[in-house]
Amino acid sequence: MPPRPTAPPQLQTAPAPLREFVDDLLTLDVEEPWAELDGVKQAGPAPWRPPNPYTLVKGPLELDGNMLVEFAGHDQGVLVVFGDVACQNLFVGVGFSFVCTGTLRVREALVARSADSVTYAAGVVEAELVDSGSGAWLTLFGDASQLHAKHLTHYVMNGRKVIKSQKPPDLRTLVVPEVLDTEEWDSLSAEEQTDEEPEVLIKLDARAVRKRLASGASLFLVP
Repeated sequence: MPPRPTAPPQLQTAPAPLREFVDDLLTLDVEEPWAELDGVKQAGPAPWRPPNPYTLVKGPLELDGNMLVEFAGHDQGVLVVFGDVACQNLFVGVGFSFVCTGTLRVREALVARSADSVTYAAGVVEAELVDSGSGAWLTLFGDASQLHAKHLTHYVMNGRKVIKSQKPPDLRTLVVPEVLDTEEWDSLSAEEQTDEEPEVLIKLDARAVRKRLASGASLFLVP
């Protein structure tokens, strides 16, 4: 079994429940060594994925493009960033755990609802759109006021407290049509649609979102 990694000193500044969670992650039995990076800085539109299913970034992670927390051929894995993260869009894949101990700045959409995924943030979270609370969710470990999202689809967790969206967005006004799941909405007649809320019935299609982000494209409509 590969040697277990050691968390850097930055972890000690994280809230105690998050420290315990990360300590547990570092004791996982894995088949290949953890990738340990001092930091990541990538310019240009190309998407970034961790270089190993189990990866530690011991410093800031700064991207011009999209970040996909996944690894080909693996249905589970871990990415822990001991520092700030900045990217265009963030997608946490099925079965993967993503932890950011610093500030998480996503210029467009943070998609955190893939099945069996975990998305934990210790600091401020900034995003135009947070898609969370249906299948999986974003959990904040700081104060609830640290969530700076213009749009929230369902809810996020603040510790054990639920922060519900006060006004879910009509995603048709925000993102390109090809990443929308409109099946339930389209199944209604025009008359039935008048009694329903598109903000509730129209969702992001996770597979289409992943495919588009993997191509390096934006999810958002061009202004």
